[in-house]
Amino acid sequence: MKGAAVAVSVVLASSLLAGCTAGAPPGSPPSDPSGVVLTAGSGPELGNGRPRVSYDGLMVRRRIVVAVYPTPDADLDKLRTALSTAAGSLGLAVSQISPDVLGASVLQDTVPEIIVALPSDATSAHGGKLVDLAFGHDLAFTGLDQVRVAQVLVHDLRFAVNSAKAQAVADGIALEGILADALGNYEARAGDKELELGYTGPLLSDKTVEAVRRGVARASGTTADAVKVRPRSGTGTGVEMDNEPVEAGSAGTGEPVHGH
Repeated sequence: MKGAAVAVSVVLASSLLAGCTAGAPPGSPPSDPSGVVLTAGSGPELGNGRPRVSYDGLMVRRRIVVAVYPTPDADLDKLRTALSTAAGSLGLAVSQISPDVLGASVLQDTVPEIIVALPSDATSAHGGKLVDLAFGHDLAFTGLDQVRVAQVLVHDLRFAVNSAKAQAVADGIALEGILADALGNYEARAGDKELELGYTGPLLSDKTVEAVRRGVARASGTTADAVKVRPRSGTGTGVEMDNEPVEAGSAGTGEPVHGH
């Protein structure tokens, strides 16, 4: 099992969050539009400096993301609305995700203002269709500089701890910011005797995962060993990090991105 990186929150319009990460992409999409770079990459800590990771398999997934780079004077709300409306029309449940998933080689140039993850079984062609519908095939949408459709690696983790006061523990964690500092975005679900914390985002180093376990344990009044780390889903195809190339392929392939 394996992992690497710390999340940075990205705030998107609420309409982009409604679908979360569930849902399947619609039928057969068209080929990817010209003007959109299709990249195959991974989290920011992958590459020559990749730390040792041990939370992989079904806990690491490949996901398609759409990153939007606006012009300096762009109306971000219009860009977000166009993207969310197109996603709704296609039946794609997109969710916000940290730009860190794009990797350092991409982010060293510029960081996208808007980035969303497509459902787990979506392909780069679905991302291309989403971009086409949202911004037009020629990408001449007002305020749009460039768009990137990328395949990235994400951690898809579920932290679970037994507790008779699961909701109180969840509230305490939220108040203290234990997970917000380490993960950025996460989802808490309090049951009768168990608290589950779901995370989908940039790969986490083992050190970060263990820090989260200790933080949850402290809030729960237990030990880190009692905080279990599992995949959020037991189905689908995971990623064995030992089989990933040493250098992250974040530079991408295809034509340079171009906008209006």
